[in-house]
Amino acid sequence: MIAAVITTFLFACSAVTGQRVAMRLGGIRGNLIRLFIACSVLGLLVLLFYRDAIRPETFGWFFLSGLIGFGVGDVALFLAYERIGSRLTILLNLCLAPLFAMGLEWVWLGNGLPPAAIAGAFLIVTGVVMAIRPGAKSRQVRERRGKFGVGILAAITAGCGQGTGAVVSRKAEAVATELGVASSGISAAFQRVSAGLLFAAIVVILIHLLGSKRAREPWRNPFQRDLLPWLMGAALFGPVIGVSCFQWALQSLESGIVLSVVALTPIVMMPLARITEGDHPGKLAILGAVVAVGGVILLYLTRG
Repeated sequence: MIAAVITTFLFACSAVTGQRVAMRLGGIRGNLIRLFIACSVLGLLVLLFYRDAIRPETFGWFFLSGLIGFGVGDVALFLAYERIGSRLTILLNLCLAPLFAMGLEWVWLGNGLPPAAIAGAFLIVTGVVMAIRPGAKSRQVRERRGKFGVGILAAITAGCGQGTGAVVSRKAEAVATELGVASSGISAAFQRVSAGLLFAAIVVILIHLLGSKRAREPWRNPFQRDLLPWLMGAALFGPVIGVSCFQWALQSLESGIVLSVVALTPIVMMPLARITEGDHPGKLAILGAVVAVGGVILLYLTRG
């Protein structure tokens, strides 16, 4: 259980540090640099300890999962950070991701939808609607840029990317099991983050070549002393240490319990977002977050 609790705190820290990076470097470029650092660290670990875990039989599935989750999902995630802040971004991302995953599993894998899962989905949607209503917007926010509605759409896209990428990743794990291929959380994360890094780099190049001057983010030094801790936190708390602790938790607990604990991340990060962003959610937003997280927990526990 301690591993699941640590994962929840690390994911919360990843969100608030990622938001600061997005505000200082811009969402697109900040995400690219963060993924580059994470990929470098994971690559070194794979080179030293998990060389045999990279196999062609499963690489394609993990890579596809990374393109969707760390590629599309994280680009959208950092665009949302700039516009609606870390608290609301993570709420929409983590609470809507299981809905997209459940829908894909139903269509692709033929998994049924028990009544409890449908009830959980209803609570999630209800809570999210409560949290994003105009009367639930945060007060006294220090920094935001871009349109609020665009941020909401970006956060929903991030949830779709994460949920869809998770299903494809589980497909990769299933293929590895069928073929008797040894896999590890670190090696899987490296393959997925590598794909995300490639996607993020292509997006940056396309914006530079095809985008207007207004769309291009101005260059800022990512290694400034006051920014570097936030950048390293965004790179390490999520894709590297957070994912490792998540895999550690799955080794000792049922997945439903682990995912239910991790689903508390939007609640855990509320005080962190208040400290780092001056984000003071209204009562309706807090209640909506509790309802949505409760729906996620119900969904995960009933699915085991």
